Amino acid sequence: MMSNSGKHQQRASDKPFQLLKEHQYAYTAVSELFHAVESSDPPLVYVYGPSGCGKTALITNLVPEFAEIHPEATFKIITASEFAAKFAAASNRNRIPQFQQTFRELDLLILEDIQSLESRTQTQRELLSVLDEIIKSGGMVVISSTKPPGELAHFHKKLVNRFHGGVCAAISSLKFQSRLELLTFWAELEQISIQKKELSLIAQKKELSPRELYAILMQLQTVSRIQQQPITNSFTRQFLEGNIEAPKTSVSKITKAVCREFKTNLAEIRSANRSQQIVLPRQCAMFLSRELTDESLAKIANYFNRKNHSTVIHACRHIQHGLEKSPGLRQQISRIKQQLGVYLL
Repeated sequence: MMSNSGKHQQRASDKPFQLLKEHQYAYTAVSELFHAVESSDPPLVYVYGPSGCGKTALITNLVPEFAEIHPEATFKIITASEFAAKFAAASNRNRIPQFQQTFRELDLLILEDIQSLESRTQTQRELLSVLDEIIKSGGMVVISSTKPPGELAHFHKKLVNRFHGGVCAAISSLKFQSRLELLTFWAELEQISIQKKELSLIAQKKELSPRELYAILMQLQTVSRIQQQPITNSFTRQFLEGNIEAPKTSVSKITKAVCREFKTNLAEIRSANRSQQIVLPRQCAMFLSRELTDESLAKIANYFNRKNHSTVIHACRHIQHGLEKSPGLRQQISRIKQQLGVYLL
């Protein structure tokens, strides 16, 4: 999404960001980098922590401040997987110089989920060159990862050194008090009728990431609404222990939720369109239909107008592999489950 000036690229976070104790060091590091009027030293911040801990929300929450302080600056927010895909496409079309110019002229590059570039030697070399050019020109870089630099397997040594040369800021798993603070914040934001003792119970029983805590809270609200039961201590305890059945869903409902997440439509997903923009959501819909319903492979294939169920098997394997490698895909699947109110505990 471009800003009003046409020079900025920004992606809004899904929910308002709540600054917690575990975020403080990383937040300060990124904030100080963005507030530097002249060249920052060091010009790179490397933020790392487990998937779902709030890295993206923290960084994107500070981007408007950067844009206000540096109104003429150009910046880009992109995942490492997207960077790799753009690089591969440029290579295939013999447009590497144009690709390089797009990135090397940036004043700020925010690159998420760097661990997804493991073993991608050529892409790592190109990224190293891009980072060096941005920094040489007085620009800034923010990298996010699920791993500290020293644990990045099969990475170019010079690239790891660049990461170590910046400010490395860890985000740890949330402690009880932070989990309770976050649940309280979201309950007020979503106007969920739940008391603090029930929120404390969730925070105590579920040592999870912010994203997973949000999913549980929203599912609890959904189950409460469907069963027309208030969220009492007893109801919450039964829910957390798995004694209250989550709402049922269907292939049709799943596919509609996938369409909303990927901003496509039902006709396209069920068509023969083989473009990547349609193939990925179609495969996600097949994967979730297999996981969340009791429908047979043949019936799922039939819903998507496929001749046999081997297409569904292939889709499930492809998405399962993607979930192991791509935090971005995991977030998309998580959001779809939240929409459906069937997020598995």
